[in-house]
Amino acid sequence: MSTPGIFRNVNILREINVSHGSDLIDIYQPGWLNSLDVVGNLKYSGFISSLRLTVDITSIQELSVIPSDILASDEVLTANRKATFDGNQKKSISFYMKTSDTPLLKIADVYLFNQRPYYYIDLLKYFTLSSTFDIAPDAQLSMRMSSTDTGALQGNDRILLLGTVIEESPVYDQSFIIAE
Repeated sequence: MSTPGIFRNVNILREINVSHGSDLIDIYQPGWLNSLDVVGNLKYSGFISSLRLTVDITSIQELSVIPSDILASDEVLTANRKATFDGNQKKSISFYMKTSDTPLLKIADVYLFNQRPYYYIDLLKYFTLSSTFDIAPDAQLSMRMSSTDTGALQGNDRILLLGTVIEESPVYDQSFIIAE
């Protein structure tokens, strides 16, 4: 028989705006079981099952997309996407991770544009090919606005980070579980 774990759901909810500048913002670190839980002094592992940005940036020019014919070759489509990316103002947000053995390392850059009224970016695809992004008990996920030619967020720019984490901590000793 496998040993059951202790589970809880945690939400990630952060608004990033002009007041954050280029500060490092901690997003998520697995929590500790507290003294009211079945077992104390254990740390959860986190399984981020959803993570997205809602991007509402108005301080730069609105995105202008170079259109492509639906029958265009892959080379033309790639060239038009590159020209759209290069030809528009953008901002950038960088994601970092560290563990108890590893210093803060950049794991992804995400570029942000002015698309009206606002738009969403699914972030899990930047971190993993799996359906969850697994975070060890000693890991921490952070982010910061990166330097681009348009600078940091300005005016009424805002980015909302919204996610869901399922946390699990193992129960090492079955005697801690009270049978009813």
